[in-house]
Amino acid sequence: MKTSVNNFLKLAAGAALAISAFGIGPALAQDAPPLPGELVLGDLSTPRGISFNADGNLLVAITGNGGDFALTMKGPEGETVVNVGLSGEVLSVAADGTSTPIVQGLPSFAAETETIGLYRAIEHEGSLWLVVSSGGPGQYWADSVVELDGETKMLKQVIPFYPYEVANNPDGNEIDSNVTDIAWDSDGTMYVTDAGANTLFSWTEEAGIEVVATWPENSVPTSVEVAENDDLYVGFLGEGLAPGAAKIEHWSNGELVETFEGLNTVTDILLDGEILYAVELVLFGEQGPGPGRVVTVTADGATPVAEGLMAPFAIAKSPDGELYVSYGTIAFAPGMTGGVVKLAQ
Repeated sequence: MKTSVNNFLKLAAGAALAISAFGIGPALAQDAPPLPGELVLGDLSTPRGISFNADGNLLVAITGNGGDFALTMKGPEGETVVNVGLSGEVLSVAADGTSTPIVQGLPSFAAETETIGLYRAIEHEGSLWLVVSSGGPGQYWADSVVELDGETKMLKQVIPFYPYEVANNPDGNEIDSNVTDIAWDSDGTMYVTDAGANTLFSWTEEAGIEVVATWPENSVPTSVEVAENDDLYVGFLGEGLAPGAAKIEHWSNGELVETFEGLNTVTDILLDGEILYAVELVLFGEQGPGPGRVVTVTADGATPVAEGLMAPFAIAKSPDGELYVSYGTIAFAPGMTGGVVKLAQ
């Protein structure tokens, strides 16, 4: 069975709820540690990707909390009933803390333990690019990268990855697509991680979608960064729920040159000069998934930067050098919300 990010979020949240229900341990939402920094935004429904635009504003991708319409979705694991609505949005947060919606009404698909839809919102060369992973065919902008005009927010193009998976199935496993991150090199080539397809793709207007690398062993690539010299760094969730199964790979000129292993559930990475950061969604203890953290990663291992974060997902660096992290991307208990924190340094 493939374990895409969507499937993993469902498993992790379900495990935490089961722990609470059977009295094995208290609900994580009740044991939330204090935030390791300053709260920037709170009470958000499934915050995921964060980034900074050219004006220094923080962009926050909100997956939402579904809606009132019941829909039966078909996926690799069978049928799931979800509540669907238009609660997905992109928020822009100015330096003074003012939050403004710049895109609203995006489809949000909420199951009992996790919500899917918008994953990331990134400005690049005058466009606002959205990464949308909504779980399969028949859903709006399912498993696509969407380009909007940066000024008007009008649609420019949709790049769908699910049809490519159906036609080519690069990893040779089940048909599954879960687009998770994008980044560009100096020539304008866009790189795209697809956790369901276990593949790193490239895309240009001229060549379309092409395979850069694939991982048939189901490593679940979640994030991609491009270095100043155009080397690629790819973060992985790791197969299943195994502690230490996550990793980051460093590729140069099409060759794998370095692997940082022994990590946990990596959902995002950030390359800041020579410093490589990783977000670990959860850490696993004897009672199941617990709070995650942010680490720096070197050949010698991982060093904690911020610990005790409830389901952190994405990391970004502001123009003034501050680190921001989204958290609460999984509702470990009914009604649990998330936010964005500026890490203490």
